[in-house]
Amino acid sequence: MIIAVQILIALLVPGLVFIVTASLRSAERLRLLDVILKTSQDGHPVSPELLRSLPGVRDIPTPQLDLRRGVMLIAVGLALCAIGLCVYLAVATNGGEGAIAWGVMIAALGAIPVCVGAALVILSREDRGAIRS
Repeated sequence: MIIAVQILIALLVPGLVFIVTASLRSAERLRLLDVILKTSQDGHPVSPELLRSLPGVRDIPTPQLDLRRGVMLIAVGLALCAIGLCVYLAVATNGGEGAIAWGVMIAALGAIPVCVGAALVILSREDRGAIRS
């Protein structure tokens, strides 16, 4: 039981860091958009350069962005699969029951981003071929 709690905590901490970071970025974007909204309501023109300077606005073409996201998701998924293997080995060497269940469950969670990442990589390859034609 103690091992299960340790594993759960080890998985929740990075998730909480991700959630806090995402919420802080979202709050910053909302603040910037409110400033732009007030500026445009006051009658001042909003230049395209100002809109391009907003965080989250990229000039990267979509196929290249898909490839980057796909590779990142594959890396995250493989890392989760490796964590699942490590959990299996840790629980099995301590004589704990359910070592296979814990390892497979965490590795299965890693399979989701691997599949999505592979789909993004495939789509980026197809989009590059369509853009060249």
